[in-house]
Amino acid sequence: MAVTVTPNSTAASSSSSKPKVGTVPSRRLTKEELIKSHNVHLKKQKNAPNAPRAVKQPVTSETYPASTKSIRELEIIPLSELRAETHHRGKGIIVKAISAPYAGAGAVSIVEDEFGNADRLAIYNQADSSILSGAPEGCVVAVKEPFYKNNGAPNDFMICVDHPSDVVLLRFTDPIIPEPLRLGPLLKTAEEWKNAGDRAFIEKDFPTSVFCYSEALQVSEDNAAFQAAVRTKRSSINLILGRYDAAKKDALASRTGGPQDWRAYYNAGRAAYGLCDYAESDALLSKARELSPDNDKVIREHERCRARLHEEETGEYDFAEMHASLRPRAVHLDRGSFLRNTRVAESTRHGRGLFAARDIAAGELVLVEKATLMPNQYEPTRASAALYALMVRQLCDNPSLAGPVLDLYDGGYARSGAEGTLVDGVPIVDVFLVESIRTKNCFSSPRSTIEDTRPSLSDGRFAKGLWVYASHINHSCVANTMRSFVGDMLISRATRDIKEGEELFQQYVPVRTVVDVRNKQFRDTWGFECTCDLCSRERRSPEASLAKRKELVAAVEKMCNKKLPGRELIPDAKIRSVDKLMRQLEDAHEADLYEGIPRLTLIYPCNWLVAAHRGRKNYAKVVKYALKVLRNFGFKVPDETETWDPREIYVNSGNATLMTVHVVATLRTLAEAYEVLGHDDIAEWCHEAAEFGYTIVTGFKNDLNTLDK
Repeated sequence: MAVTVTPNSTAASSSSSKPKVGTVPSRRLTKEELIKSHNVHLKKQKNAPNAPRAVKQPVTSETYPASTKSIRELEIIPLSELRAETHHRGKGIIVKAISAPYAGAGAVSIVEDEFGNADRLAIYNQADSSILSGAPEGCVVAVKEPFYKNNGAPNDFMICVDHPSDVVLLRFTDPIIPEPLRLGPLLKTAEEWKNAGDRAFIEKDFPTSVFCYSEALQVSEDNAAFQAAVRTKRSSINLILGRYDAAKKDALASRTGGPQDWRAYYNAGRAAYGLCDYAESDALLSKARELSPDNDKVIREHERCRARLHEEETGEYDFAEMHASLRPRAVHLDRGSFLRNTRVAESTRHGRGLFAARDIAAGELVLVEKATLMPNQYEPTRASAALYALMVRQLCDNPSLAGPVLDLYDGGYARSGAEGTLVDGVPIVDVFLVESIRTKNCFSSPRSTIEDTRPSLSDGRFAKGLWVYASHINHSCVANTMRSFVGDMLISRATRDIKEGEELFQQYVPVRTVVDVRNKQFRDTWGFECTCDLCSRERRSPEASLAKRKELVAAVEKMCNKKLPGRELIPDAKIRSVDKLMRQLEDAHEADLYEGIPRLTLIYPCNWLVAAHRGRKNYAKVVKYALKVLRNFGFKVPDETETWDPREIYVNSGNATLMTVHVVATLRTLAEAYEVLGHDDIAEWCHEAAEFGYTIVTGFKNDLNTLDK
């Protein structure tokens, strides 16, 4: 879905024209005035039919809960009693759309109540599979506990429906509809409704088709064969719409006990597959195959399902083939999730965490997870809005997702406890809760991490996705796992040996060099202070030492213009000046506090010196400062004159190392330097260690030369 971002509220009118909160406006626009202004928007919409659909993201300062009541529990009031800037708790309205909808950030229609009062109704956050995403003229809807707000101009108001479950599309024969709004059934017989559904399907108006088939089932008598046929049709369309819960329910309800039930099991199996429940899909497709053993499409679907089960069981993937299959419009890979190496349990750090279910060696797969939700939207200004919209849509379309998604950390949002439950036939979806869960649990994802390591690529190529299981992994600046991406697949590998029962950690964001700066980010975004070994020890450093390190880092960055040298010849005087500052910065780190942990403020000046000496082809100095780079990432390395095996750094460096692509680049530079110096064995080991590290960073084995492209 193409999206743009729109603010949560319209432009405010001047304070003098704003009505007081809770008062009935002294004047509102007339029906004629409303329709006139509405037609202007409809004309603009007609002239730009392919404009991207905007998404109205919630503003956390304007939160209000979704209604948890049935429309039949509420007092129905006329539009004339709506009060300005008010959420009408305990009240409801029933209105009929008397205009075609204007599709902006939501579906905006002019509506009328039973007394002839007219107003503007804006319905936001409806799934594309819902008729209410377009709210066609003539439909009758109930709005629960409506929010009435000024629309930005004098006397101009609208009923604003943010929570998708706060509005209900009523059947034409629903007895709750007031008599003046009643049209009666548009069609009388079940066969007529079925035929209308068929016509809508041919026209690819799938939401209307589902509605018509639903009406056919409602008015049909006890005709089992007719109902089974209609349920089969509705199941197939819900599969197209991605409404897998409803598709599975209809498919299983369409069974008659005969050999043609293969189609029921086939559709139900496809629906379970769409929900990534491959075990249930396998069971259902096995029954379809028993009833229709030579059916090619059943066989193909069943084999596809068993391939996913194999991945779930073994963790065997052809990552190179997966990467090669990626295309700009094809990032959602048909693969299963491998989670058997881990388990969820209570953490001593933050709530629940993920723990190793067995010993996991450095470089091994910890888990591979297919995204629960990830839109193919890599435009930075739209990625967050696209994920938010997809989360809301899927929680509406597939209520079974509510359990795992709504169970995630929400930052302390005040819940009603009814979220996800069915009321008036739709699940309660609180969009402010959804947005809070999104901001606390989503990951930024490149199309593939291997491409993200290429310096030639431009910035701004990240989507936003939700991987529910991986979201349980807590943060540590010196994490024991590292995540990477291939399309919508998250790959996590161990950065060092992990024992069974050990808690797994990942870096939520790239770690900033200074402890107070990075922890402010953690507090502001997730509401916690990191208690990893690095942060805990750095907090014990005196304020004077912290200030001195900040001062020296600023001096180095200013001298070097925050830019590493290329192959140009750097003057000796400048190298000596940077080296002097670097040594002062080393001295500003307390030896007892920083023993065995990273010294992040030293990484940049050491990297600069590596590049400067490499440009002068002084490879002995390259080795000296490259080893310092590794040491400052927390790895155990020798003095530059010693013989050592770089392949052992992943298992012999303790539990406070920081793994990044810069470690890989440093190892490769070391391999080059050792080779020039005639230490061929160490050079080869450095190359192997770099390849091993690159596998951890990118998720699978890749050519190190990619780093240069």
